[in-house]
Amino acid sequence: MRTNYFIWILIYWALVVCTVPLQAQRQEELDSLLTVLRTLPDDSSKIKTYYRLAWHYGSSNSETDIVRKYADSIKILSQKLNFEKGIGWYDFYYGVSSRHEGNYPEALVHLNKFIANSSSIGDSLDVANGLYQLAVIQSTLGEYDKALSVYHRILNIYQIKGKNLGVATALSSIGDIYLTSKKYDLAIESFKEALNLDDRLESGKPNQAAAVDLSYLGSAYLGKKEFSKSKNYYEQALKMSQEIGSDWGISNGLEDLGHVFIELKEYEKALFYYRRSLPIRERLSQKVELGYCFKYVGYTYLKLKNYLLAQNYLLKSLSVAEEIKSNPLISDVYEALSELHVEKKDFSGAYKYHQLFKAANDSILNERSTKHINELQVKYETEKKDQQITLLAQEKQVQQKEAQRQATLKNASIGGVGLIALLAGLIFYTLRQRLKGQKLLASKNEEIKEVNFKRQLTELEMKALQAQINPHFIFNCMNSINQMILDGDNQNASKYLTKFGKLIRMVLENAESTEVSLKDELTLLEAYIQLEALRFNGEIQHQIDVKGDIDLENTYLPSMVLQPFVENAIWHGLMHKKDTGNGQIGISIEQQGEQLICTIEDNGVGRQKAFELQQRSVYKTKSLGLKITEERLRLLSKELERQLIHITDLTNQAGEALGTRVTVNIPIS
Repeated sequence: MRTNYFIWILIYWALVVCTVPLQAQRQEELDSLLTVLRTLPDDSSKIKTYYRLAWHYGSSNSETDIVRKYADSIKILSQKLNFEKGIGWYDFYYGVSSRHEGNYPEALVHLNKFIANSSSIGDSLDVANGLYQLAVIQSTLGEYDKALSVYHRILNIYQIKGKNLGVATALSSIGDIYLTSKKYDLAIESFKEALNLDDRLESGKPNQAAAVDLSYLGSAYLGKKEFSKSKNYYEQALKMSQEIGSDWGISNGLEDLGHVFIELKEYEKALFYYRRSLPIRERLSQKVELGYCFKYVGYTYLKLKNYLLAQNYLLKSLSVAEEIKSNPLISDVYEALSELHVEKKDFSGAYKYHQLFKAANDSILNERSTKHINELQVKYETEKKDQQITLLAQEKQVQQKEAQRQATLKNASIGGVGLIALLAGLIFYTLRQRLKGQKLLASKNEEIKEVNFKRQLTELEMKALQAQINPHFIFNCMNSINQMILDGDNQNASKYLTKFGKLIRMVLENAESTEVSLKDELTLLEAYIQLEALRFNGEIQHQIDVKGDIDLENTYLPSMVLQPFVENAIWHGLMHKKDTGNGQIGISIEQQGEQLICTIEDNGVGRQKAFELQQRSVYKTKSLGLKITEERLRLLSKELERQLIHITDLTNQAGEALGTRVTVNIPIS
């Protein structure tokens, strides 16, 4: 153990020694700029030098107060010279500084001013620079569709201008969106293409953009569980950041390597890298990154069973998160603290932090759901108004054409016999216009039908967002956890709490999109069944059978579409069995064309027995979740007449109930 300690110390000093020369070089460049600034004869030259100084500090993601100081100098001189571009630079650097500090509302105000200013003077490259900062904020806030659209717009600008470095930056950012979406192969393709376009690599000169791409490649391979490749790319990125002298890049590289060793369960090595990153984070101004670094160190101590230090660092992380109001970080820390108290056998504390974790996640979900619902509502109202305006304009056009036709016929009649040929031509022209008008109206009717379809689908999506998690189920689960703790059944309480936390986390993750992969849907379904099984005296037996060669990761279906059927099979079928330990659920899935045929079969008491027990029948009186699910399936399949859900009562030869089988046709993409 002592030998390993000295090895890690040697590695640390190697990192420091490699970094010092380039830090000195960056300081030399900074001193040179400051020296030049004192000798400049005119304000125009000073503005450009202030710009370079602001860029020097801004690109290192640190010392935002200094960046603002130089931005203020740019604004004062630009206003004096009436230099519009310089005034825009002021807003740009204020926006960048606010973004680094996590003050996104203020950052958006300044960046939108900068983009508008650059557009008005026709500087497309500055527009691209502002859009890039805007997209980074959108990506950070989870607005990935918006960010991806902006990155493609930036890519188009740089391609037109022939700016390879800009194209590389846009490709790298697009790859980051793919990485966040867990589309690792597409991400790897984008990052490698970005590296190939970076002309500075051909000269052998390191640069921060290439270091970021190398780090991204490491993250993509880490997501694919290819740890050797991931570690190799992370080490290349760290080495390049050391050569540049970028504290921000070095800190990222150290934490990246820590993540690899966490995945490999080599916690001592992970702790070494996280602890090396922490002093750097404390020097920089990015509080959210500091909060996450505290969390990494605390979580690693938890895995090493050093509970005192684990709690100390996790509470430091929580303090930073609460200061900057970062709900995602607060949620992560509460979850780690809950796990810590489970490890310490302090189930009361575990329950407390799990409740806080759940509340934080509910807050995040409510914010996202409300925002999504509002966006859908605004989009629907806008489309509705646009449709009405279009139809009114077309109706007026048809009326004008009809009036023109009447006037033509009248004039033709007055012309007499001598104008018969002309009259025939006019009649032919009129009939042709009428036919066009009829075709136009038919086309508009089809458009109206399409608008109504989209409106219905949007309303159902909004309802589905509000009904994804059964409040009754959550309430019962939390009561059961509380009862187990009060009864002293700590082992089952811990097991129940862990499974419940996993299920809630998966539901929250799947709620971000209307479609999920079949793999994620089945994983969520498995977690739900296991959780429900704990509520019975005996174990619920279940089997999931995926037939054929269905690609689980690339087959997408509406989220939470199977869970309502399984829930009703348990609560209205198996719950009433005298021997619940013999409860069985079979789930079979096969693909037929553009649909998945899913069969859910249980050996419960059957629908008739459930009715006799005065329980609400799952199939005759559908719950809200099942009703919404059926309507969503019907709209997505566009088969209004076809029955999409088939119910079969299973009986023996004597006519006694053996259970129920439900077959569901689900459209896939």
